Amino acid sequence: MDRRAAVLKFLTKDMRGLEIGPWYNPLAPKAEGYNCLVLDVFDLETLRARARSFPNIPVTHWDKIEEVDVLGSSTHIDQLIEARGELGTFDYIVSSHNFEHLPNPIRFLRGCAKVLKPGGIISMAMPDRRACFDYFRPVTTLSSWITAFLADASRPSPAQYFDMVTCTSFFDTGDDKTISFYRGVDPDKVSTPLRLDESLAEWKDESRDGEYFDSHCSVFTPSSFELLIRDVAYLNLAPFEVIEIFDSPEVDFYAHLRLNDSKEVLRPEGYESFRDALLHRILEEAAETSISQQRVQALQHEAVTLRERVDAQQRKNSGLEDQLERRRAEVERLAERGRLLEDELRAIRASTSWRLTSPIRSVIGRLRKSS
Repeated sequence: MDRRAAVLKFLTKDMRGLEIGPWYNPLAPKAEGYNCLVLDVFDLETLRARARSFPNIPVTHWDKIEEVDVLGSSTHIDQLIEARGELGTFDYIVSSHNFEHLPNPIRFLRGCAKVLKPGGIISMAMPDRRACFDYFRPVTTLSSWITAFLADASRPSPAQYFDMVTCTSFFDTGDDKTISFYRGVDPDKVSTPLRLDESLAEWKDESRDGEYFDSHCSVFTPSSFELLIRDVAYLNLAPFEVIEIFDSPEVDFYAHLRLNDSKEVLRPEGYESFRDALLHRILEEAAETSISQQRVQALQHEAVTLRERVDAQQRKNSGLEDQLERRRAEVERLAERGRLLEDELRAIRASTSWRLTSPIRSVIGRLRKSS
């Protein structure tokens, strides 16, 4: 399943939706018949100008930028939609590589709950820490989300920007270094430039107070994201259940959440053991980027490969042994047949008719010799 299909899995064109910050690559474009509004902090002309300023954005994508219907920050999505008089009228919200930038995720989720109809869906694509420039950053904790919510944060904090910049990771492809790669890359080829001095200077620069520093405010793996969403629901901070969260071998993972205020769903029985299992999965996901773990996995793979080769040789040897055993059985069968024939011949020679016909056989033998 490709990225677009993964995000739109539970959505249809006749449903009414809202896509956040699609820029030059909308997943549910009006041009293809989707009944979907665009929300962005920039208007159409600004988005087109930004696209023209990025050399890696093809000219063919400039025309894909759609009119912005709702102008403003998605952190206050409910206020923006309330101003249009359309709260509770949307079937879905699409967010691709937007959620991790939000300074106040709980505030956003609560806003989405007001925008969506009952049972409405949030469909998201997010970068996996194991496959992008967040490689060396720890996953985000629930306490950081709650702190931002209680402080009513509306922009990334200097600390979040500092963490992102000082740990921005690059993967060495051999030809270049990239901030976007794939899971399972060689950890020895991932590194981060030393930017401690300048990053601290930026943090302390009072002249930049109030400036918006775009950041990955949250860092996820699939299981760490799921834990956050389920814990937030359990604490009655945002009423969304997890429909599905699934992985990919590339940069993204995908999540589908459904608006649901049922206490039985949001605070299920047995959540303690389920939560423990999620915490263990988070540790397993983190171990994937460990050099020692990858070496262990490589050795395990070599061991499995060797075992398969040994098993294959044993099967081959077993086949040869089976053939040899069949040949031995055939030789034994023929030997037994020979013994039976010899017994029959001895019995014939010992019989009366054999003795009576002896003169005739003698004459026939002389005649054969003379001829």
